[in-house]
Amino acid sequence: MPCLLVDKAYAKFSAEPLIKFGKLLVKCTNFFRVNKVLKPGNPMLKRIYIDNFRCLVNFELDFDAINLFLGSNGVGKSTVFEVLQKIQLFISGDSKIETIFKSVDCTRWQSSKLQSFELEIIGNDGIYKYELGITCEKKDKVRVEYERLWFNNQSLLKFESGDVQIYKDDYSKDSQFSFNWSQSIFPSLMTKSDNSKLTWFRERMARFIIVRVMPSLMIDESIQPEIYLTSQMENYVSWYRYFSEDQGKVAEVGDILREVIDGFRNFKFERVSEQSLVLKIRFSSATDSNKFIDYRFGELSDGQKALITLYTLIHGTKSSDYTLCIDEPENFLALPEIQPWLAQLYDLCSDGELQALLISHHPELINYLLASPIGYWFERRSNAPARVKRIGSEIPNDSALPVSELIARGWLNESA
Repeated sequence: MPCLLVDKAYAKFSAEPLIKFGKLLVKCTNFFRVNKVLKPGNPMLKRIYIDNFRCLVNFELDFDAINLFLGSNGVGKSTVFEVLQKIQLFISGDSKIETIFKSVDCTRWQSSKLQSFELEIIGNDGIYKYELGITCEKKDKVRVEYERLWFNNQSLLKFESGDVQIYKDDYSKDSQFSFNWSQSIFPSLMTKSDNSKLTWFRERMARFIIVRVMPSLMIDESIQPEIYLTSQMENYVSWYRYFSEDQGKVAEVGDILREVIDGFRNFKFERVSEQSLVLKIRFSSATDSNKFIDYRFGELSDGQKALITLYTLIHGTKSSDYTLCIDEPENFLALPEIQPWLAQLYDLCSDGELQALLISHHPELINYLLASPIGYWFERRSNAPARVKRIGSEIPNDSALPVSELIARGWLNESA
C-alpha cells in the first residue's frame, strides 16, 4: 500500500505541470483565435434535414467548417452521424435500402411511415441539394419513395413513382427509364462528358469519414488496401496501407508523430504470410538513439493508437475535400495529448482544408472550440423530438464560469 500511495503522488506531481501548461496554452491560443474567421474554402456539407428518424423530427442543422455537438446522452448527436453514414452507404450502392434503413427507426410516437432526408453540399461552384424519401410499410419492408438531386435549384436527377429522369450538365433531359425501389440511382450512372455534375456529387459523398476511435478493435494485419474506414476504425491498418501509397503524406505524418510521441521513428509493413502484411511502429531506444525496436501496431497502448490514427486522419485527408465526423476524439487521451491535435485540426478547418464535425463531452475541448461560435447544444425530453441551438463564447455568463462548467452544472439553458 505505501508503494501505491507513492506512485499516485508521483503521478500527480509529474502530470501537474503538463496539465497547467495545457490549460495555459488553451487560453493563449484562444486569445489569438477569437476573431479568426472560419472560411470554407473546399467543398463542405452545409445543411442536413431529417424527419421521422428516431428522435429527429423536422430536424434541421446548418454547418460551418468546424462544428462541435454538445449535450447529454440520448439527445440525437450520434444519430445525426448515423444518418449521414446510412445515406453515404445507400448512395455508394454497397447495400440495398432494406439492409440500411429499418422500420424500427421510424419515430415511435408518430404514425407516419415516410422518412425524409435532405443534404446540401457547397462545391463545384454551386450548391447541391439531395433529397431522399423512404417508406417503411411493414416490418423490414422498406422502399425508396423518391430520390432527387438539384444543383443551384436546377434538376440533375429525379426518381419518383418508379421512374428515373436524368439531366445533363446543361439541365436538358437525358435518359429516362424505370428503376426498382430498393437502391440508389447513383451506382448505375456511367461517367460521361455531359454528366460531370452528377458524378462530382457521387464522388464527394464518398469523402465523408464517420468514425468513433476504438483502439482495442483495430486489427494490425492487412490482406489488401481499403479505401474506406469502418465506423469503429477496425480496418485502420488496411486504410493506412491505401493511404501510404502517397509517400509525401506518409513523410508528413511521420514528422508530426515524431514530435508528439516520444521515441516514434516511422511506420513499416512486414509480410507475415502470403496474403497478409502487419503494420509495425519503430521506436528509438531511450539510451541509444541509433538503436531501434519494432512493435506491432496491436502492441501499442490505446492512447498511442488513438494519437496515431487521429493525426493520420487529419493529415491524410486535408486538401482533398473531406468531411470528418469523429465521435469523442478525446477518448483515451490526456489534455496535453489532445490539445495539439485539436489546434492543428482547427487551423486546417479554418483555412478551408478540411471540414470537421465533432461530438465531445471533454471540458477543455469544449472551452477551446467555443472560443468561436461553432457549438450546437442538443436537448430533448422523454418521447419528444431533439432540438438544437447554436452556442459559443458569446453566451451571457455573469458567473464567469467556462461553458464546460455551465454544462456540467446544468446551467446552460439559463445562460443561453
